[in-house]
Amino acid sequence: MEPLIRPITHPQSRDPDGIFPLDGKDLNSITDEALAAFFTSAPIIHQLDGTTVVRLSKKLIMKGGGSVLTSEANMLSLLSSRGSIRVPRVHRSFQVKDDTKYFGTAGYIVMDFVQGQPLDECWGGLPPTTQVEIATQVAEMIKAMQSIKLLQSDPIGGGPCRGLFFTDYSAGPFTGTAEIEAWFNHKLDICKSVNQAPKDTPPFHLTEFVITHQDISPRNLILDQHGRVWLIDWGYSGAYPPAFESAALATQSSFPDFNTMVLSRIPRYPEQEVQLDSIAYGLTTAALA
Repeated sequence: MEPLIRPITHPQSRDPDGIFPLDGKDLNSITDEALAAFFTSAPIIHQLDGTTVVRLSKKLIMKGGGSVLTSEANMLSLLSSRGSIRVPRVHRSFQVKDDTKYFGTAGYIVMDFVQGQPLDECWGGLPPTTQVEIATQVAEMIKAMQSIKLLQSDPIGGGPCRGLFFTDYSAGPFTGTAEIEAWFNHKLDICKSVNQAPKDTPPFHLTEFVITHQDISPRNLILDQHGRVWLIDWGYSGAYPPAFESAALATQSSFPDFNTMVLSRIPRYPEQEVQLDSIAYGLTTAALA
């Protein structure tokens, strides 16, 4: 399925022989203010929904916008030492107060440029055997993420929870597991009260928290020259129950063959996935209730 709105991309942003504003410069010598100013001059790799990624040099990119929060950089830093989960390395991140933005800040993350092809641009033309290899790689990364146990649910370092299961407006910040569990059960109660969820759907009881991305899709994967995939765009990530990953994959309408291949290779949590599906009305029509 083709996206309704296509992101803006400058072709020169991926030119291996291109000239970029930080080529030959020491990142440590550049102020945060100067880095933020590059958003008006550096070639755009990706721009959509108020978030922009620009090419700073042959090796560095910068992601910025009102939805770029500290928790994303924290997650990438946490994962950078784990080779089984391929993510860009963070070199700097900072926040600038901006009352015009939804969260009151504009965030910026300087990280490695992953040389390769966006998987959503090439997936359909890949041989079936290569598609299976990629799905297997993604499944192994998910398993590695789910081997990282955390004590409670939240974005890494705190902040609002975002993603498919937290409405378009985000939710929280929450003070602990009991509060986030109560939030989900409130959504379930709303859905039951208007016959949008089966009355016998059990309440949420959150007991296990692992690293979750919550938006795994070919649009957030880069296929490098060695056939390895890298997982990018960790804005929705956090410590959540493992069912959140499989439920998010099962809900996606784009790239159904990719979703099916990955889902067949990771652990499934049928009861929790049904719970999350049951609160769809509370996350959309009744998002603010």
